[in-house]
Amino acid sequence: MHWREVRITVDREAVESVSEILRRVAPGGVAIDEPVELGRDEDYILLLDRPVVVRAYLPIDGTEDAKERIVAEGLWHLNAIWPIGELETSEVADEDWANAWKAHYHPVRIGRRFLVRPLWTDVPPEVDRITLDLDPGMAFGTGLHPTTQLCLEALEDLDLAGKRVLDLGTGSGILAIAARKLGAEEVLALDLDSVAVEVARGNVAVNGVGEGVAICQGTLPLDAPRRFDLVLANIIARVIVDLAPHLADSLEADGVLVASGIIDDREEEVASALRAAGLTVQVASRGNWRAMTCRPSVSR
Repeated sequence: MHWREVRITVDREAVESVSEILRRVAPGGVAIDEPVELGRDEDYILLLDRPVVVRAYLPIDGTEDAKERIVAEGLWHLNAIWPIGELETSEVADEDWANAWKAHYHPVRIGRRFLVRPLWTDVPPEVDRITLDLDPGMAFGTGLHPTTQLCLEALEDLDLAGKRVLDLGTGSGILAIAARKLGAEEVLALDLDSVAVEVARGNVAVNGVGEGVAICQGTLPLDAPRRFDLVLANIIARVIVDLAPHLADSLEADGVLVASGIIDDREEEVASALRAAGLTVQVASRGNWRAMTCRPSVSR
């Protein structure tokens, strides 16, 4: 299979909007390439003041030109309200796409407890950190993006021993794997994208957490209503707003929701929707991104 890569360089404020445009036509979702530099301790440090490259891949199957026109039209409308870079394209084979991913994906220590390690690197595990081995494939969730980091940092402050967890929009499976390695007894990971489901299943197997982690294609509401001790929703602001009542209904009375993928100018909109669903909201920030840790309010 050959693919047409479409990519746009944007300010962080426009990442969510550009990603939504690309998701309309890209079967494998989008890739967000964060600018990084190597720090003193050989950690990769996010450069939050630099532009971000948003990429997507269109299968070359006779529909790629029409899909590119849809993207160009959407970007033209967006450019009227927020300046963005030019749409760039190139053609790549499957193996070239994999190598392109590797060029933008590095080992990274997150919070106090995690080391996210690409499968193709020779960085050894660390005794004092939980290692998350990943091959993101054509799925979102490398550990480099601030939204994923905020979720992992929220996770390490929770007692997950024996808990039931829902990971909505699992992408590469990184959060589901982290929850299981932190002691969660049962993790249900959902994604609408069939490619992400297969990628996540592979990463779950590589990390040796297949028992207790189920990866399925789908979203809320579930066919059979269930409640969880923890719900993770590292998706986008619009979807969190739309699903707020279902997210709240999925929580146990003492459960926790961690919602992320929220750009700063959508913070109040998302927080208001979650409060209206009967949740309290605590906000954490990284650059222009927000994550919200939510619990059912007493009056719910």
